[in-house]
Amino acid sequence: MLKRVAIFGAGVSGQAARRLAISLGLDVCLFDEGGNGDAREFSQEELGGLDAFIFSPGFAQAHPWRVLAERSGRPSYSELGFAALHWQGRVLGVTGTNGKTTITSLLCQALAAVGHSAVEAGNIGTPLSDVVLSDANQAEATAVCEISSFQAELPRGLQLDGLIWSNFAEDHLDRYDSMSEYFAAKAQLLGCLRDDAPAVLGADVVAFDPRVAAVRDSIVVDAPCDFEGLLADSPFNLEPQRTNFALASALWSALDLAPAELVQSANAFELAAHRLSAVAEWSGVTFWDDSKATNFHAALAAMDALESPIYWIGGGSAKGGGLDVFARLLAPKVEAAFVYGESAQSLAGVLCPLHARVEVCPDFVDAVE
Repeated sequence: MLKRVAIFGAGVSGQAARRLAISLGLDVCLFDEGGNGDAREFSQEELGGLDAFIFSPGFAQAHPWRVLAERSGRPSYSELGFAALHWQGRVLGVTGTNGKTTITSLLCQALAAVGHSAVEAGNIGTPLSDVVLSDANQAEATAVCEISSFQAELPRGLQLDGLIWSNFAEDHLDRYDSMSEYFAAKAQLLGCLRDDAPAVLGADVVAFDPRVAAVRDSIVVDAPCDFEGLLADSPFNLEPQRTNFALASALWSALDLAPAELVQSANAFELAAHRLSAVAEWSGVTFWDDSKATNFHAALAAMDALESPIYWIGGGSAKGGGLDVFARLLAPKVEAAFVYGESAQSLAGVLCPLHARVEVCPDFVDAVE
């Protein structure tokens, strides 16, 4: 029985876990390197008397505090896993390199449309700990949780009644040493599935490691298809959302829910900001905001969804990964590239030999102009 726990990180997840732990009558010590907790140092001396450890997503596997906690042999949880222990209803998980937020919101809205009590939680913005503390924590409720690889690294406590793993592509290589390590973090969620809980996998998940399809009777979505009743102006008639809808539909069907309600929810759905949406038109040029595309896979998917000619503005911070491969795939898709930010020179270096028009811009505003 837990009496005293350590929580690491004083951000949104850490503070939510703290509120939940205190509500459970636990003695809590919040460790934060920035000085926003009860202590800013964690060492062997602090281990005494602690029964468990709860980590915010920002603490990577190699972080000294996490290494020390896990070596102690006592339970280590993510905020999500700790909260799941105290959630009374069902949990549906959605993970993937891209598409997580859209699929999570669609499923939640569609469940509400068929009369289910449903709530979004996890990486989408609301920690599950806060949902547990709310009136939504009922046996008949469903928490639809967007789960990042960072949260999946510590799966203890998490039991899933269904899972969508939308896709797998190069990302977060500033945290993981390899694609295999990144994949392994997400793959732990398959071990969190309850008996007979459905798992829906995108085709490139299985392509990376076919063994995941054999973990249980997984449903593999190879390609999107036409759905009866889906309107022409539905956001799910444009890639990559068509594939996201196919994944959601596969899980919906596996849960024996009426397909018409999912289609109706898709027709009324409004994409969250920054997901390939037209935001302005000037002198015959339409400007599309796809700034949620923070990895190569998402950026290339946007190019495939738009009509030529395409002028691409990209840059910002680097997250690791193979720029050379990305450049070879991007170059034939765009009329010109305008790069900026921390990665501008690196992007220009790999794109210039492949493309006649690449411009390095001082900042984003200059690139737009």
